[in-house]
Amino acid sequence: MHKKVIRQKGWLIFFSLLMILLGGCSYQWLASPSGTKIAIPLFINETFQYGLEETLTKSIREEFILDGRLEITEKEEADLILQGKITHYFNEPLSEVAIAVEEYRVRMDILVSLISVKDGKTIWEKNLGEITSYSSMEMIQTEDEAVRESGKKIGQKLIELIDSIVEG
Repeated sequence: MHKKVIRQKGWLIFFSLLMILLGGCSYQWLASPSGTKIAIPLFINETFQYGLEETLTKSIREEFILDGRLEITEKEEADLILQGKITHYFNEPLSEVAIAVEEYRVRMDILVSLISVKDGKTIWEKNLGEITSYSSMEMIQTEDEAVRESGKKIGQKLIELIDSIVEG
């Protein structure tokens, strides 16, 4: 009898602690809290770097999906259109050891516009740039990884810019 009471109290304490720990946590799935839909068509590539537009556009779209505040859709269903072009791309060495290059830097500049579908007016047009270094000794080890990382950072900047308009 005594062991049964101790076991019941143990379970009671365990579940009480579990409820306290989980009580403050809540999760809610929201497709788009603002209800705003955005189209992000393939960026135009004005550089000689083949395939850069696909990698950049994909990275930017992925950031918007991860953020979740705006729903990505096709132009026909969108409230906003985010269109852009890659104006400059550089992959340059940063440091050299003997005859080998140890560290590189990818620099990408874009011109991007946010357009309201309702009236067709350009809400804003911005020049953005991003620099990402890479090296065989770092987390980002290849030029492709640096391009994707730059795309993520540009996507995050764009989310902040657009969110201030949608929320404001």
